Amino acid sequence: MSFHARWRNTPASRRAPSDQEGGSAMQNAKANVSMASLFFANVLYWVCAGVYSPFLSAHYTGLGLSAAETGILLAATPVCALAIQPLWSTIADKLGRRRAVIVVLCLGAAILAPLYYLAKTFVPVLLVTFAFSAFFSGLLPLSDSLVIELADRSGLDFSRIRMGGTIGYAIVVLIVGRLLDVAPQIQFAVVSAALVIFAAHMWRLPEAGVRANATDAPKAAHGWGLLSLFTSNEIAFVLVFAFISSAAIGFIGAFLGRYAVELGEGQNLVGVMSAVSAASEIPILLVSSRLVRRFGEMNLLIFSCFMAALRLVLVGTGIVPVMICGQLLQSVSYMTVYYSCVTYIANHTYEDCRARGQSAFAMVQSGLSVVVANLFGGWACDAFGTHTGFLIFALASAIAAVVALVAYVAWRRNAAPQPETQTAA
Repeated sequence: MSFHARWRNTPASRRAPSDQEGGSAMQNAKANVSMASLFFANVLYWVCAGVYSPFLSAHYTGLGLSAAETGILLAATPVCALAIQPLWSTIADKLGRRRAVIVVLCLGAAILAPLYYLAKTFVPVLLVTFAFSAFFSGLLPLSDSLVIELADRSGLDFSRIRMGGTIGYAIVVLIVGRLLDVAPQIQFAVVSAALVIFAAHMWRLPEAGVRANATDAPKAAHGWGLLSLFTSNEIAFVLVFAFISSAAIGFIGAFLGRYAVELGEGQNLVGVMSAVSAASEIPILLVSSRLVRRFGEMNLLIFSCFMAALRLVLVGTGIVPVMICGQLLQSVSYMTVYYSCVTYIANHTYEDCRARGQSAFAMVQSGLSVVVANLFGGWACDAFGTHTGFLIFALASAIAAVVALVAYVAWRRNAAPQPETQTAA
C-alpha cells in the first residue's frame, strides 16, 4: 500500500483534530505547502551530493593519486556509513529529533569541507575525507526518514517528492561539471554553501509525529541484530539484492571520473553523463508506485541487479555514445532499487526503529557495497586496466545476482507458514 493510500485509509477519529476540522480548501493549501517544502528538501540534499560525489575521483586523479589510492579514499565515505551512521540514526530515534540531528550534520560537514584545499597527498586527503564523511554520510537516511513520514502524514506521494532530488542532481552536475573544467578550486566552497542552505531549509520543517495508523502493540523481535528492526526476515534478501546492484553502481560512480580522464575527456563528460543518468530517473519516478503495486519490490530488485551488470558493460566500452546509453539504465538499476527499498522498509519497520531502518539500507547501499566496489575496483583497474575492470565487475555482479536469486527462491519455498494460516490455540 502506498503512503498516500495508507493515510487516506486511516479512520477520521485517529487523525489529528486539525485534519478533521479544517475545510478541504485549507487541507489542499497545507498539502501544497508541504509538497513544496519536501520537494525542495530533496532538491537541496541531492545538490549537495551532486557537487561533492561525482567529481571526487577526477579530483584525486588530478592530485596524482593511483587508482588503488583513489579506491581507498572513495571507500572512506562508505566506511563512515557503516561505522558512524548507525550512531546518528540511533540518536535521532531515541531523542525523536531527526531534524536537529540533520542540521548538526549539515553544519559539521560544511565546516570540514574546505579542509580539502589543504590536503594534497594521500594521508592528509584520507583524514579529511574521514572527518567530512563522518557527518555527511548520515544525512541521506535521516533526511529520507523525516521526509517520508511528513509525506505520509500529509497524504503526499513520496515518488513525486523524490523527483526533486533527481531534477536538482541532474541540473547541478551538468553546471558544476562545466565550471570545474574552468575553475576546479571552487568545488568544496560550493559544497559548504549548499550544506548551509540545506541546514536552514531542514530547520524550517516540522518534526514528524507518530504515524496516524501506527500499531500500539509492543515491539517483538523477529530476528537478530539488524533483523530485529523489521517485521519480516525477507528484509535480508532485500538488502542482499540492494548490495549487488549498489556495488555495481558504486563502481561506476567511483571510476567514471578516472576513466573519463584516461579517455582524454574532462570533468564536463562526467557532468553530462551524471546528468543523463539522473534525468533517466524521472520517468521511473512517475510510475514507481504503480510498478511496485504491479510487480512487487522483490521482483523489481532482482531485475535491477541484472540491469546494473548490463550498465557496467555499456559504460565500460569507452565509446561515449554507448556509455551514455549505459547511463540511461540508471532508471532501472538505481532508482528502482532505491524506491523499492525505502518503501519496503517504511512498511516493514517497527514504529520506534524508522530512522534505523532506513539507516540499515543506507549502510548497505552507501556503505558496504561501495567499500567493496572501491577496494576491489581499485585493485582490478590497477591490475587489468579500467576498461577490463568494468567488464570483470559486470561479470561478478551477474554471477552474484544469479546466486542470490537461487537462494531467495529456495527460501521462499521453505518459508514457514504465515501466522494467519496457523490454527488458533
